[in-house]
Amino acid sequence: AAPVLRFRYVGLALLALGIALPYFSDLFTLRLYSELLILGLLTMSLDVMMGYVGLASFAHAALSGIAAYTVAITLNRLQVDPWLAIVLGIVAGTVATTVMGAFSVRVRDIYFGIITLVFGNVFFIIANTWVSVTNGEDGLTISLPKLNVLGIFVVDTNDLVHFWYLTLAVVFASFIVLRLFLKSPIGLVFQGIRDNEERTRHLGYDVNQFKILSTAVSGFFASIAGILLLLKNAIIGTEQLFMIFSGEIVIWAVIGGLGTLVGPFVGAAFVQLITDFLTEFTERHLLVIGLIFIVTILLAPRGLVGALNEAWRTGNGNRERNS
Repeated sequence: AAPVLRFRYVGLALLALGIALPYFSDLFTLRLYSELLILGLLTMSLDVMMGYVGLASFAHAALSGIAAYTVAITLNRLQVDPWLAIVLGIVAGTVATTVMGAFSVRVRDIYFGIITLVFGNVFFIIANTWVSVTNGEDGLTISLPKLNVLGIFVVDTNDLVHFWYLTLAVVFASFIVLRLFLKSPIGLVFQGIRDNEERTRHLGYDVNQFKILSTAVSGFFASIAGILLLLKNAIIGTEQLFMIFSGEIVIWAVIGGLGTLVGPFVGAAFVQLITDFLTEFTERHLLVIGLIFIVTILLAPRGLVGALNEAWRTGNGNRERNS
């Protein structure tokens, strides 16, 4: 569909479908789609850095895990209000990402990725060895809380229907906020840095400050995704911080389409569903995913959504010339 139709009508249709989903699906389906939305949000947070600024991060799994661990620790040890725990988790994840960005933005390309990989491994090692706080490889479990929303209604996160609506609302709101933010002047500077960093610097913009800002925004939404994963699974373990998970997030973003916001959801859902299907027939499903990744880079370097957008623009151009 055209950009206007794609956003206004298709987006609203998908929202309506999501609202109606609990009425005609089972709990397993709700759980599956909740996970796909959360993973899409996590991948979209990476897209802010990688797709719009050109900063490839291999620490997003660890960054989302920091937020989840903060919530689990404050709920279990401090017995605080769930909303306060969530706010502290988002702050912790955002601060950690911003600190990583402040140390990393002075280098470019693969060197930035290497530094983020080191940061991610440091967070993983801390979580794995600080057993008295994180419980090591066994992870931390929580009692799923009930969230009082403005005193109007209560969301029981232990109820899959309640959790589905919470996830749908948070992910949809995050998408809208990010879409508006990336179309603002700041978002345009992000894209200017991606396309031509030197020219953006000569125009008078402090490129490093904008890069740090992009990492902070990315970390904010990655933290939300990590907390939603905690509320979905009622447990956070060190495997959620491992670099392999971060690598998977990068693969989802590339396959779906960088710099699109929609692409990360498509990529995450596509790879997860393909993986679930392949695991029923073979233990070598990662080999197939790797081949899909290679083919995507060779034939559709802009990802699935990027290729569709390009085909749409090409088709429109041909029709205009013919008319």
